[in-house]
Amino acid sequence: MYRHATFFTCLAIVPLVIGVLLVDEGRPLPEFVALGLTGMLVLAKMQLLRGWHAPAKILVGLTLLPLALTLASYVLPEYWIPLSRWDALSRGLASGLTLEAWRPALLTTLSLILLAALVATRSRSALGGPLLLLMAALLLGVQGLLGRADLDTQLLRTAAGPWSTLAIATLLVGLGLAALPGWRAHAAALRRALAPSLVLVMAALLLWHHQKAVTERELQATVETEARQLGERLTREIHDHLAAVERFANVWTLFDTPPRQAEWTGQAALYHRDFRYLLNIAFVDPDSRITQIYPFNDINQRALGARLFDAQPAGREAVSRALFEQRIGHTDVIMLLQGVPGIIHYLPIPLNERQTLGAVAMVISLPMLAETLFSEVDRQHTSLLLTQGEQVLASQVPDIRLGPWQHEVQLDVGGVPLGLDIQPSHSRLLQQLPRHPIVSLVTGLTLAYLLYLVLHGYTRLAHQHRRVHVTNTELRREIRTRSRLQEEVEWLARHDELTQLPNRRLFMETLDANATQRPLSVLICDVDHFKHINDHQGHLIGDRYLDQLGRIGREIVEPYGGLFARYGGEEFVACLPLADPVQAREVAEALRQGLQDAELRHHDGKILTASIGVVTLIDGPLDVAILMQAADDALYRAKAEGRNRVRVSSPLTITESV
Repeated sequence: MYRHATFFTCLAIVPLVIGVLLVDEGRPLPEFVALGLTGMLVLAKMQLLRGWHAPAKILVGLTLLPLALTLASYVLPEYWIPLSRWDALSRGLASGLTLEAWRPALLTTLSLILLAALVATRSRSALGGPLLLLMAALLLGVQGLLGRADLDTQLLRTAAGPWSTLAIATLLVGLGLAALPGWRAHAAALRRALAPSLVLVMAALLLWHHQKAVTERELQATVETEARQLGERLTREIHDHLAAVERFANVWTLFDTPPRQAEWTGQAALYHRDFRYLLNIAFVDPDSRITQIYPFNDINQRALGARLFDAQPAGREAVSRALFEQRIGHTDVIMLLQGVPGIIHYLPIPLNERQTLGAVAMVISLPMLAETLFSEVDRQHTSLLLTQGEQVLASQVPDIRLGPWQHEVQLDVGGVPLGLDIQPSHSRLLQQLPRHPIVSLVTGLTLAYLLYLVLHGYTRLAHQHRRVHVTNTELRREIRTRSRLQEEVEWLARHDELTQLPNRRLFMETLDANATQRPLSVLICDVDHFKHINDHQGHLIGDRYLDQLGRIGREIVEPYGGLFARYGGEEFVACLPLADPVQAREVAEALRQGLQDAELRHHDGKILTASIGVVTLIDGPLDVAILMQAADDALYRAKAEGRNRVRVSSPLTITESV
């Protein structure tokens, strides 16, 4: 087995050499980096086979350093370390070098990290050797299933080239053959540890692949939505401008004579200032001659005085529609008199149903329109093409690698359809691409490795773990019992056992907790002649009546955000934070009426009633004694005035003592 392991380890050098030789024949730089890192691991394993452990550890460490940086560039979010920072670090290695130009594929990076861990741990089963080997094999298999798509159509490179994949696979076989004899002695323990760990690994791979597809689709949809919104915004803006110029043309229907230059300039300047892509606004007389134009600059001067029927045959039909049919006319994309391509809209100025004073020409310059479009996006990271059919009217293509997604949106330039092709750069898409699929994959592989270590250690320490488990179970049971008893004690300390209501202690704590709330209202409720109930009907009936009053009180007070408590004997209290005197009285009346409506009767048939005292603290610090005394005084008045009534004490304003 040792000879076979040595043979396959040495055999891995063959695809490495072939792959390096083919780099100059068009293999990308990431493939060269992957081959170099694999070669370092091959050398490290060969040194281990010869017993040279120190040099092998140094090589493994040198290999893990660039692999860790590569993995960090895949995992760390953009707002931690932006792609521009990674590109700047790459340019520190070589002028003009970017991260994507040298970074090995994702799955290849993970495979090499697993191989380095195998070499560093010498494939020992206690340190996860079997799982590391199988995870690397699964990653290679996934690369084979995904295939190696054209790099120009990939957003994120995931698979390596054939020679580096073959070299990694060959080295993997050599590592497995070298470790197999040591694994056989722990076959049963390995099976119990490997099965759930491999399930977790496969689940992590499936989740990564699903999240990768979803995030790329969402990013593509986002880019497409941004492109569509840009087109819709410009189309809507052009329609608004056309409507504005139509209103401008209607102004001249109030005149019987063609406009003079000063009049035309004064009115046209107001509209032209806001229309960034308008080359000019011109007046065309009934003979199709341009008599007024704004702005009057060098490029527009050559068009002044031109007869459009002769000078611009391509727009003759649109001019005729405006001058003779009194309808808005527009040209297709034509060459303007100023020597640039554009679109012209002619808006008639009718004198009557048959005669036309002339027409307003709104001249849209396609170069200026394209400049308006291009100013809406990041020019350094977006390619834009303005087209009509197969003809490219304007373009902006940055000198960087473009992404794989190109989106076409339709522009309606006043009835003339134009196409806008938008293609973001590859670096911009990478900046926007979420990192959580890769984080999920790395986390899943890490958790699978930790799970293997835990399960493998558990099988070796089963007896000790069982004893610890029994002890922990008894301890947890004791803790639960003590916690339950403690909760019961705490509940009994703050509640009345008969009515299940809060007691005096919890009522006082609630007052303290709401000490800063203003207004703060307190109610004291006392059952009238309750002693007669106990004397004539017995304590059981008295207890039932108290319980009934407690339920009535909670149903009325708690919806107001208050607390209803048993203060002692037949006396109940309520705390109503943020309740003014009117609201507090309403609650007290509802409580008194609720008890009366319950028709709880004395031995002589009289309805059981209650007297209630109410007080509200409006301002000042909370003094519980003063507050309760005021409520008790109000209760005393209610008793003295005949019971079964509510009396409200004057609102309190307590002055803080010095």
